[in-house]
Amino acid sequence: MPAWGYLLEYSRKGHFMKVHTFLGSPAEIGKAQGSANPVAARDYLKFWQDRAPYDFGNAYFRKNLAFMRREFPDLIEQIEAFGEAAGMESLEHAYHSHVHWTGPAMDSCSTLGILLGDDGPAMLSTNDMGASHVERTVETTVVSTLPDTKPHGVMGLGSETHVTLGWAVNDAGLLVGANSGHRRFNPDSNPEHLNLYFTVHLLAQHCSDCADVRRFVEQYRISGPKGLNLVTVDAAGNVLGLELESENIAFSEAQDGLLLETNHWQHPRLQKPSRVAEPQWWQDYYYYNSQARVMYLAHFRSVFSRMKTMRDLIDFSFDVHAPGRILQMPDRNIGNIISCQVVFATAKDRKMRLYLHPLDKSGYKEFCYPQ
Repeated sequence: MPAWGYLLEYSRKGHFMKVHTFLGSPAEIGKAQGSANPVAARDYLKFWQDRAPYDFGNAYFRKNLAFMRREFPDLIEQIEAFGEAAGMESLEHAYHSHVHWTGPAMDSCSTLGILLGDDGPAMLSTNDMGASHVERTVETTVVSTLPDTKPHGVMGLGSETHVTLGWAVNDAGLLVGANSGHRRFNPDSNPEHLNLYFTVHLLAQHCSDCADVRRFVEQYRISGPKGLNLVTVDAAGNVLGLELESENIAFSEAQDGLLLETNHWQHPRLQKPSRVAEPQWWQDYYYYNSQARVMYLAHFRSVFSRMKTMRDLIDFSFDVHAPGRILQMPDRNIGNIISCQVVFATAKDRKMRLYLHPLDKSGYKEFCYPQ
């Protein structure tokens, strides 16, 4: 029988923060996850099916599912058990729900890797979106700890509607944060690559440090409807930026202990062909919203590079209302994008502090990966 725990933590702003610990085999974990809120899981799947009825005979879908079953059988076993417990019709339905789980391409997240003078390797990562998606995202937010996954146990931020994590820290102290990427310009579907929506979870589960991350991404790359930008930070103080566009990948390392990934290609290897393929995208508010955060970091680079503690990073992020700030508030940024989930984390002690919309500096919950 699966052993799993469930808590509700009431935040100062009135949100229940759902907290789970899932133990056991992949099937036991998936069954417990699917039993936590089966209605939300089914409603999410119905949303996508109503929006665009899906052909489960689609060549990419069938080949990608077969690829995942071959390369990551534990995850497929977990997803299948999740679907059964949630009352879904088949593995195909549960898998289809997962390959859409991070939402529309216009989400505008940021991930900052930073080396703090006293507290060491750290990360600030946000999940930002338009107002119409915020409440649903907050309502289904869950912090999950899965200490029995192999080779690494993981803890992080996800949704009751899925088994995977969208932000994670593992037992080795590797932090993984991601941003919605620009639409891909490579036309090939590449079903034998990792679907982008599993990337964060599997990096945390299979990698110990940034060197492992680099090898993993070079082996599996990604596929799916768009690109994916990530930052990983390890306990030794390495910070790695990744911009992934299916066949095309680019890596960056921290400068002055800082590295920011947002929602547009910054690396010339990706930005140059993208500007040729979709010149109009680079004139849209979404790009300007993303670029504003790059300019914000550039303007305050000396301030960030002198920060010693997580408290310094939190205070500055909340208190300095400068254009392009990483924490995006309603009516205070280009496109009126809202930060609905914000994670501050440190690698050496494997701790994270979570804020949910509406953001307030005093309204948070702290978590630590279990010893």
